[in-house]
Amino acid sequence: MNDKKKQVDLSKQSDRAKQVDRAKQATTNHLANLERRAAKLTNLRREILTIDSETALDKLLEAPSPATLVQSFPDQDLYFLMHKIGDEDFLPILAMATSAQWEYILDVEVWDDDRLDIRTMTQAFDLLFQADPKRLLRWIIKEKPDYFEFYLFKNMSIFIREHDEWIPEDYNDYITLDDKFYFRFPLRIDPDTPNQEKEPNQTQEKIDKVLCQEAPELIEKMMRSLAEMDLSIFHGLLMETCAAMTSETEEEQFRLKNLRLAEKGFLPTHEAIGIYQPTDLSSLRKRPAQERPREEFDPENPLPPQMFAQFIKGDNLFVKALELLETDFTLPLQSEIAALSNKIISADRIKIRNPESIKKIIQKATAYLSLGLEIILKGDIRIQAAKDIIQEYFLEDIFRTGSRAGIQLKTKARNWYDESFMKKKSLPLSFLTEEYLGPIGGLLLDRPMFYDNYQKGELYRHFQSLTDIKATNNILNQIIHLDRILGQLPLDVSSFTHGVLTYKSLILTLWARNRIGLDIRSGNDSNCSLNPIEPSLFQPFFEALFSSDTPGKIDEAKKQDLVLFMTEILDCREEELTESFLAVLSGLIREIGEEYGHVPPGHMDPRFIPHFFLTPDTGEVDS
Repeated sequence: MNDKKKQVDLSKQSDRAKQVDRAKQATTNHLANLERRAAKLTNLRREILTIDSETALDKLLEAPSPATLVQSFPDQDLYFLMHKIGDEDFLPILAMATSAQWEYILDVEVWDDDRLDIRTMTQAFDLLFQADPKRLLRWIIKEKPDYFEFYLFKNMSIFIREHDEWIPEDYNDYITLDDKFYFRFPLRIDPDTPNQEKEPNQTQEKIDKVLCQEAPELIEKMMRSLAEMDLSIFHGLLMETCAAMTSETEEEQFRLKNLRLAEKGFLPTHEAIGIYQPTDLSSLRKRPAQERPREEFDPENPLPPQMFAQFIKGDNLFVKALELLETDFTLPLQSEIAALSNKIISADRIKIRNPESIKKIIQKATAYLSLGLEIILKGDIRIQAAKDIIQEYFLEDIFRTGSRAGIQLKTKARNWYDESFMKKKSLPLSFLTEEYLGPIGGLLLDRPMFYDNYQKGELYRHFQSLTDIKATNNILNQIIHLDRILGQLPLDVSSFTHGVLTYKSLILTLWARNRIGLDIRSGNDSNCSLNPIEPSLFQPFFEALFSSDTPGKIDEAKKQDLVLFMTEILDCREEELTESFLAVLSGLIREIGEEYGHVPPGHMDPRFIPHFFLTPDTGEVDS
């Protein structure tokens, strides 16, 4: 008997084990099917994001299960598609979107910093109302009643008539659906209508800041639809709107919006700006050394947006290194790139409404990543070495390493400018002329940029290599040395009355006045005067500049004479002048030769010689 009982127990245990194995196998098969289905949807979404808007709309609507496809899109990708395809054409897609996708559209569209923008609220509500009016009303009243009441309170006034009260005196201005609840919209001031009444301190400008022209029509349609759906809810909504506390509502909605966006990587601006926080090499965080096993597919995991991937192009170090990485490693990098891009969007307060805005974000990200890779590699630009760095460190730290180089240059430029001769004399940046104005102007921007002067199609672009950093640093050093030397000159800037004041015209005019024999000092003052030169006196000097054996050329003696003049006025030896300043003087002589070498002295026109201060009045002789 005992043996039979043991056999029965063993048989039951075996059956239970088989059932567990079958359940596990069924679960595994189910997850495998879901994973294959998700991969298919991922490929289809990637294709839709990259093709033209018309074809993308057709693919969305003609999909075997369009609602499933639309709802599988990450919120960012669907929002990008909405602006790519166009609001009106996108209405059928919006009708199939989830409420969370709708909420994301409201979160990124209707806020102006920390304030709700009534105009964009009207546009967003109108779009969603056209897509599915009843669903919008059910969702907004059930999930976001305070939000909707805020919008209504800002756009209309409500009058509730008791049973023993007369209708409002200005009844024609009100709209009523049940002879009990009356509502109207602020009066718009028509300049063509005389004696039009308006509330105290109420101007058309103030009204326009709050009231969008389309708001009354939209709200009336929404109120009528709501009353048809449920009159009691319509009554309750209007009663609560009368008691809405707009300041508290706006503050709470702002807090909730920030929480939702933070879950998607959109931190508040004051936090997201930390993406530019400089990081030195000792602070870089390494990826975990031990490779984790491939995680089991979970259909509940949120998907990273794919819209960024199509714009990762170019010939910089990061993009080239990315192409060498294996597929299994690039997939996690997509999430890192998306998170990095989202922080840039938040820090720079960018709204993604077209492909061009995304392209600019990716250009910035890849440029800083390339610069960061080169800094970490200490100038080594081998693609294989860059690939190893990407596998070793997190992208955010590599980005911040690149950001550090630009910020160091910006700090150096700002520290110089605050104590500069130019600022003390209240001289504009144009004093440096275009060749220096471009680089220094890029460094003084909120986000320092490299002055490319359209070499790659743009006036300014992001720093993306150590070559950019070194070239800009060299120019900045030249500017600093030039400014320091000019600061040693005993100048009377207030004596400047005619011409174009730049460092070039200042140096060359003082040189010309001295060599012509004019006193460069103003009266008993020891400061140098910047008075213009009479053209008849300047002409012999102009002829002497090009008196070399080669017509139109300035010989080495004139270059040395300019250096000699600077040593005289600075009371120093030539060896004390910096190499960068000597290069500036050499450049001035070369530039004069190129500009005026083919101008006959008899045809000299003061209007077209900006390198010297020349007076157009030939009747007065400077002495």
